[in-house]
Amino acid sequence: AVVSTQSTGTFGAVVASLCGIFVLISFSAKCIAMGIFMVCAGVVVLMLEATFLFLFLDIGKWLDSKSDKIRHWQKMVLYFGFCVPAALICGSATSWIGSIGFLIAGMAYMVLTIGPKGDGHSRGGGGGGSVPYSRQMDDIPTA
Repeated sequence: AVVSTQSTGTFGAVVASLCGIFVLISFSAKCIAMGIFMVCAGVVVLMLEATFLFLFLDIGKWLDSKSDKIRHWQKMVLYFGFCVPAALICGSATSWIGSIGFLIAGMAYMVLTIGPKGDGHSRGGGGGGSVPYSRQMDDIPTA
């Protein structure tokens, strides 16, 4: 599950970086700034997801050892934070597509954060001998 999530994050980072390059070709200062932001955010996501690409740099080995210690919910918040500014500030179709790349990566980490579906007994209902919902509602006293 983690490998597929890292693949999704890498794909989202590549899509966002490519879209950021296309957003740079603009006449609006806001869109140019968001294009730079998207490219830089895409490189950050690549550094976190595909650390083997940066092992030739001095920071690569340090990043490789630290990247696995970042919790899933922290990556989720970071990627959701990356997807919001470019879509809202620039508003072009290319910036929306790049933001969707970050959004998909964040959603993949959200699934890992929430975890597997419970069996019903751990949530306090649903398993075998539980009382149906309609009977529970009938047992509530009315005033």
